[in-house]
Parts: sequence; C-alpha cells; structure tokens
Amino acid sequence: MKRWMLLGLLACACGSSDNNGTPDAGFPTGTGTITGTVNGQQLVVRDAVFGIDAAFMTLVMADRTHVCELLGGNTLPSGQTVVLGLALLNWVGPPTSVGPIVTGDYTWFDLPGIQTGGPTPSPGHYWNGAFAIPTSCDTAIASASTGGTVTVTQVGTTTGTHLQATLTNLIFDGGTLNGSADAVFCPNAKINPTCGGISLLARPGNSE
Repeated sequence: MKRWMLLGLLACACGSSDNNGTPDAGFPTGTGTITGTVNGQQLVVRDAVFGIDAAFMTLVMADRTHVCELLGGNTLPSGQTVVLGLALLNWVGPPTSVGPIVTGDYTWFDLPGIQTGGPTPSPGHYWNGAFAIPTSCDTAIASASTGGTVTVTQVGTTTGTHLQATLTNLIFDGGTLNGSADAVFCPNAKINPTCGGISLLARPGNSE
C-alpha cells in the first residue's frame, strides 16, 4: 500500500473510544453501509457524520462510534481505525467561485489542485477524499481517491436534517467502494479539525 501523510480530517479519528463502544450520548449517531475493499481492507460503518466548513460539506464514515467526539479529541484510540472521508464542493466559477451544496451528482475532481496551481474545473458539483487507516492523530496510511460519483439525495443542515448520499464506484488506489450514508451534523467535522493538520483533501505523496 502506498503511504500518504494525511494532514487533517482523514487522519483524525481521534479520541478515547473503542470499536465496541456505545453511541456517545452527547452526539447523535449516523448510519451507513460500504461494500468493497481498498487494499483488502473493509469498512464496517458504525457512525457517519457531516460538517459544513466554508464552501465544503464534509462526510466522515468510520468503524468507530463517537466519531464527532473523536474528531474533536487529541489522541488516537487503541486498535485499528478505518475512515472514509469526503469533501463536496459546488463550483460555480467566477466571480463567486462556489455555491451552496445542493442535491444531485458530484463527480470526482482534483480539488486540492485548485489551490496549488492545478487545473480549475468547469462549473459543476465535485468531490474528493481518501480511505484511511490513521497511524497517529495527524498522519495515516491512506489511499487517495481518483474517480466515482457521490449522489446527494438530501442536503444536511445544522438544525437536524441529515445528509443522505449514495456512493457509486468510488475508486481509490487499491480498490473500489459503493454504499450509502445517512450522516448527522457534527461541528467538529471540518477541513481543519481540532485533531488534525491542514486539510481533509489528500494528494499522493511519496510511496513506501
């Protein structure tokens, strides 16, 4: 498996929970299903949360409960944690550049490249993300995304409406995933969470 240093949300299923814990009484629990594997690793979803951070809507699915609490923590739980993290963007182009998240299909695009001199997409709905196994609170062994479609069927809000989405043929280095999410709002699910570095959006780096 190639190694990426994920500085941000995807490297950051952090806290003091365990895989067999009960849902955190402080935060509601989301649901989801994922089929397929990435480098032989499955994700059995035990919680799904979303966040709203500037232009992005984030989606985090993990094999842990207490995900919202974990994202605001500062230590990595014992045992392996598996995370699927996505960011959604409605790119409308100049002069406003971005718009609110709406229902519909979001296709993959190299969103980090927009900020680093890469190509700018045509107006449309886009996603990017990674499948990660954190090794500390700010790094992870991860597979970056390269294709697929996220279909938002219900836009989440901070006032209780869940984010509902279908994931179709999400391609990562090492496998393809399909599934669905019914995610609850989490104020900690930001591009730059308390437990993390600089960005949810992962780009390939040096391999090991």
